[in-house]
Amino acid sequence: MRSQVEAGNHGKIVAIDIEMGAFEVAKNSLTASDLLLAHHPNAQIWFVRIGHRAVHRIGFSGSVESR
Repeated sequence: MRSQVEAGNHGKIVAIDIEMGAFEVAKNSLTASDLLLAHHPNAQIWFVRIGHRAVHRIGFSGSVESR
């Protein structure tokens, strides 16, 4: 699946039906899930942000300067 979605989609969300293996790619998780549910109404969805370790980030991610 990775080879089908990675090219040109860095930073986008892929919604994957964990039971069927069907998936949809979109700019955000709501749109991706809506697209997937339109084709597979009973989908059990797992989200992945393409090219990242997590879908969302919590906390400060910048560098901290020494004082």
